[in-house]
Amino acid sequence: MNTEETLRYWTAYMRTADLAERTIRERLIFIRHVDRETSGIYSVTKRELIEWIGAQRWSNSTRVHRRSGLNTFFAWMQEEGLRADNPAYQLPKVQMAPRDPRPFHVDEIEALLSSGIYRRTRVMVALYYYVGLRASEIAAVHGGDVDWRRQTLTTVGKGNKTKELPIPAALWEIVQDMPRDAYWFPNHQANRKFAAGEGHITGQSVSAVLSDAIRRAGLKHRPHDLRAATATEMNRHGVSAFVIQGGMRHERMDTTNHYLKVDLEQIRAGYETLPVVSMPARSGRRAA
Repeated sequence: MNTEETLRYWTAYMRTADLAERTIRERLIFIRHVDRETSGIYSVTKRELIEWIGAQRWSNSTRVHRRSGLNTFFAWMQEEGLRADNPAYQLPKVQMAPRDPRPFHVDEIEALLSSGIYRRTRVMVALYYYVGLRASEIAAVHGGDVDWRRQTLTTVGKGNKTKELPIPAALWEIVQDMPRDAYWFPNHQANRKFAAGEGHITGQSVSAVLSDAIRRAGLKHRPHDLRAATATEMNRHGVSAFVIQGGMRHERMDTTNHYLKVDLEQIRAGYETLPVVSMPARSGRRAA
């Protein structure tokens, strides 16, 4: 079996496991990259992988992700009898560098909305902030996803998981003016999913549009920080951590914690709830 035959089989394996097409595509691109820049997926050794990875100028999070991806792929090859070993087994462990959440403040969101951005970009901002949608989910919103009676929006998120979300009042006012039987962000140019005019834009397009708007507004954020604002503002206003986790659609609470920024005044308010204890003016001990 040659490389392309192996990758076709791996593609079928991933689709059978019901992985998202975006995940499958990204994994294939990466493994083809490895195959080209090393001695090949059938011959590469652990040492060669270590030296190749060490030469890459990846961010910490990318390095963590790629290490995991290599182990997943080569473990699969070994299980399928396509290699006798797994060269990615026990690659040097990458310590994940902590990243403090950098949510937008409400006044920054208002500054972005007032910076002269077009209406469709303002709607993207609203979907990011009010219901915490991801860029790929925003790109695919269709009027048919809205339950106009129950005021909910159904979206398909990571892992092809479908979730119905309530639409808050502030967003509902915006939703009223959106198409009921068409994509909200149609593609006027062909992309990897649709021919021109036959579908919607991609998540990368949403991120690019918002990144440009944020930069022009003079703000030091990335689009995903709007989603962090969703979690942070709910927490700031006393919403249960479990409700926030559900709204963010996270499997684990520790993932939600990566989006939450607790500010000094919240900590101060927490300290102020402590019962006051009596503080004696003197020790009461007699001098010897």
